[in-house]
Parts: sequence; C-alpha cells; structure tokens
Amino acid sequence: MAAIDTGNDSAGKMNVNAAFQGSVCTPLDEHQSIGIGYVSCSQNVDSGALTGVNYQLSPECDTDYRLRVGQDQLLDQELFNYTAQNTSKHAFAFLTLTCTVSANGLLTNTAGITTATTGCTFGTFAAFSLNGTAPLHCEISMSFSAQPVSNTIIDFGLFQRAAANPFAPLDGVYFRLDSAGLQGVVNNNGIETLTGIFPLAAGAGTWVYTNDQVYRFLIQVSNVNTTFWINNELAGTIVNPVAQSQPIRSASVPFSIRHAISAGGAGGVLRATVWDYRVGFRGPAISEDLGTVGNRLFGSYQGLSGNAIGSLAAYTNNLAPTAGVLPTNTTAALGTGLGGQFQELFTLALNTDGIISSFANPASSTTLQGRRLRIHGVRIESFVSTVLVGGPSNAIWALNFGHTAVSLATAESASFATATAKAPRRIVLGQQAVGAAAAVNTALAVISMTFKEPIYVNPGEFVAVSKKYYGTVGTAGVIQNLITFDYGWE
Repeated sequence: MAAIDTGNDSAGKMNVNAAFQGSVCTPLDEHQSIGIGYVSCSQNVDSGALTGVNYQLSPECDTDYRLRVGQDQLLDQELFNYTAQNTSKHAFAFLTLTCTVSANGLLTNTAGITTATTGCTFGTFAAFSLNGTAPLHCEISMSFSAQPVSNTIIDFGLFQRAAANPFAPLDGVYFRLDSAGLQGVVNNNGIETLTGIFPLAAGAGTWVYTNDQVYRFLIQVSNVNTTFWINNELAGTIVNPVAQSQPIRSASVPFSIRHAISAGGAGGVLRATVWDYRVGFRGPAISEDLGTVGNRLFGSYQGLSGNAIGSLAAYTNNLAPTAGVLPTNTTAALGTGLGGQFQELFTLALNTDGIISSFANPASSTTLQGRRLRIHGVRIESFVSTVLVGGPSNAIWALNFGHTAVSLATAESASFATATAKAPRRIVLGQQAVGAAAAVNTALAVISMTFKEPIYVNPGEFVAVSKKYYGTVGTAGVIQNLITFDYGWE
C-alpha cells in the first residue's frame, strides 16, 4: 500500500490533513470537471441477519430528475377475532381435518388429528392481481403449536387452491412448512421453485420458530423476483425464471392457507393459528374515498365479519313479507333489515311515524368488528297489493338515524348523564299521494334521495325509514314498500 503522508501531494500517495482525515475526491462526471464528482446512493433494504448478505437497492429517478416513489395501497385485511366463518368473504373446504375461528384466531387442525391423507384449505373469494413493477405483498401473523412433524405440510400466502383433498396449491407464491422446516415457494402453473430451508443466521443453520410465538410473515412479489420475510428480516429470494414474464401464471391470486397430512399419517399433532392478514400493492397512488376502500376490504351490501353474514336487506327468497302487520313508532319496526320488501296495512293512525324498516349497526366488541355505516342514498317504491279502503292521504317518508334504541321516541341524554342515549336525527325524504280506494297494482310516486354529503351511522346506532300519513285515515288494504339503501362501510 502506498505511504500516506500528512499534506504530501507526491504522486501515488494519499493525502491526509493534520487530523489524519483522508483527502477523498469522488469520480468526475462525464465532462471531467475539475473538483466535481458524484456519489452513488443506495438504500439498505435488509441487513442480512438471516441470509448473511447485505441487501441494498438504489432509488430511481426519471430524466427530469424526479425521484420515483410509491405508496402502499391496501386491498384486503382481516383480523380473526370472531366466532363464525364470514362466508361472504372466505371459502373453506376440508376432508376430516377441520378449522375453527374464535377470538384467538383462525385455528387449523382444531381436533388435533394425525390421520393420513386428510387436509383443509381456507382463503378469500377475492383475488389480487400483479401490477407490473408495483409489488404485490401479503403479510400474515401466524404461530405454530409444535415443531414440524413428518407427513404434514402447511402452505400460506397467495395461491390458487385446489378444490379437492389434498388441496395442493395450483399456482401462486407462498411459505411452506414441512418436516424439513420453513421455506418459500414460487409456483407457476404447478411447477414449483423453492428457496430451500431458510437459514438461522448469517446464511447458515436452519431457521427455527418458538412454539406459540406469533411471527409476521411477509411475501413481496413483482415481475422481477419474489422475496420472503420473517419479522422484517429477509429470509429468501426467488428470482423470476428467465422463461417466465412473471413468477405466477395467474393474472390474480387469492389469499390462501392449506394444511394437509399425507400418506402414513402425521408424526405428531401440529396446529397453525392465523391471527390476521393483509394484502396490498406498493406503487402508484390511487385516489379513493374511505367508503370505496371499506367496501373492498369488508364487503359491499352485506354483513361484516363476526356479525350477521350475507344480505342485510329484509328480502326473503321465494317468500312475501308477513301480511297484516301494522307499523309502530316505539316498539318494533314493520321489518328488520337495511332496506328490502315491507308489507304494510293501510291503517296507520294519522300523523304517527310508523317504522317501516329498521337496522342496528352492530356495536364493536372484542369479537365483533364495528364499522361506520356510510349511506349515500335511499330509494323507495310503493304499490297497492290489496285494494285500499279510506283515504285520500299523503304518505310522508323520513330517514331516521343515530338513535341508540329502536324506538323513534328515544330521547337525547342530558350532558354527561350516565349511559348516553341519542335521539334519532331525521331527514325528510319526500311524499307519496295515496288516492282514496286505490286499486290493486296502483303504483305510488317513486322517492329517490341522493346525499351529496353521506350520512354516517356509528356502531351501536340504528337507522330507520319511517312513514306517516296526513289526510284521511285508511281502514283497510295493503301497500308493498320496496326500500333500497346505497351504502358502504368505513
């Protein structure tokens, strides 16, 4: 090595100052300007604690010097803290080996079986697409009850699920736990490429988990490579095969889990607990309101996880509503549901608000998720189904929301009174003219209200559509009311 002199500019020697700091000149630019150089910038993505290799990437900019940046866009998420499968959102299939969900997460192999040639699969109906250079990512919080056992495989990540036992992944990217340990898999139309068992530290050893400890497993996949992370440390990378344009064959893949026991039977009882997951992509910023995001995450026009599953409208397949029911103001609604079909006796007393439809937005708890119900509009259509006696009158419709009990007579609590109660907030929706002795099939005016500023109903509050008559009282007859809410979840 050439001698280092203090303040010496002799050829072939490095100069240092009086404080023994080296004089460094960065490489010159393309114009070879004197004293001007450049420094290449890179970001430390992973320290290499597991792989033993420091992982760095340089940022990119365009030809007009603008830095390329991206934001995380959430596509789906779920916290398993309720007691029944959300069949609106998640699919499940099994042979002998079953799953359950509770406040303590989604549990595979609930019965603790070791039976040969059994299995189950669970995942989303929704599928999530690759978007060019914008990485698709899936993060899963999981724990395992015991160390790996023979003849048992647990796959979890983003993959197409087979319909029948052993439910082997058809296409996708995922973690795989088997008797050898944990590794990453890229599956392109049934052809698997594996990382090999993840290392323990500095690229050596075998990664081992602690029983019942929750780990965060992350998959990031782009059209270049797929990376697998454990607790924010890079565990393995699979570079996109040169003969493939992207790691997987599918245009989109669902979130999925598979637990299978092969021939010979499991060497011991092993269970996996999934606490939560989230799926998103990183890249272009997309401008969406929270209602749109909520509908994508939680489901539009249907119940939430842990609550009533399926349609929330009072509309029963192949069945008309109960006949001969009179709406009331305080005790009960004509029907319970977020809209639907409601059959009304034309005998409501004048100037009395009768509850036609009522819905309680489920309150939050440790096992029930509470979301704000966001209402964008209401539409009402009515027709006579049994000839009316009495009238004429005008039917005045109103939207009532925010009250903490089904009764429209619920009073507002005084300031700082215990167990705060709320009275309904009211919005007049419009009126329908009801003719005297109206005949069957007489259609009444359609009422359609769109809210430029949406109506919010908090968890634990009610929303109701009410009706009152002004004019001449009716004494008989039936009116069918069809109520539709335009709504979403936040």
